[in-house]
Amino acid sequence: MHKRDKVKGVQAAAESECAEKMEEQLPVEEKLISHENDTEELLGIIEEMKKEIKNLTEEASRARADYYNLRTRVERDREKNCKLAAERSIEELLPVFENLERVCCAVQDEESNLYKGMFMITKQFYKVLENLGLENIETEGAFDPAVHEAVSIEPVEERSKDGCIIGTLRKGYKLAGRVIRAPQVRVGKYTE
Repeated sequence: MHKRDKVKGVQAAAESECAEKMEEQLPVEEKLISHENDTEELLGIIEEMKKEIKNLTEEASRARADYYNLRTRVERDREKNCKLAAERSIEELLPVFENLERVCCAVQDEESNLYKGMFMITKQFYKVLENLGLENIETEGAFDPAVHEAVSIEPVEERSKDGCIIGTLRKGYKLAGRVIRAPQVRVGKYTE
């Protein structure tokens, strides 16, 4: 026999001897009770673990829902802030644009380089405002008090012009479907 085989044989004999001594020391009933206790303890631990898993799963679900709500709120706030920033910018730039329009109207010679240059700048400026979401409010047709601001009511001879806009004093604008400045208009009133 090799040394390894001797060592294994001695080790196996020692283990079996220890096992026999353990069996001799514990009566059969105690072994069963001990075994049942271990099973009961394991079942208790399993139940605790199940409860812990359930609690952690619920917490993870709540955290996921909170994250989704936060992300939605952040996106909504970002959109709102962008609209607000665009609105503030347009409110600041609108008087400048109107002054450019007035300069174009004041130039008498429409063939002059000054008029052509101012017209191009005004047109470019308006395109920038349109890119920010600015829309011109129409001032032709029927008067709508939700959109238009009536400055005066003037008599008209045609029945078809009753309650219609007959002139514009100041242009009006919308941003994202919301009126940021109502156009000032003159409204016709039919009199017989």
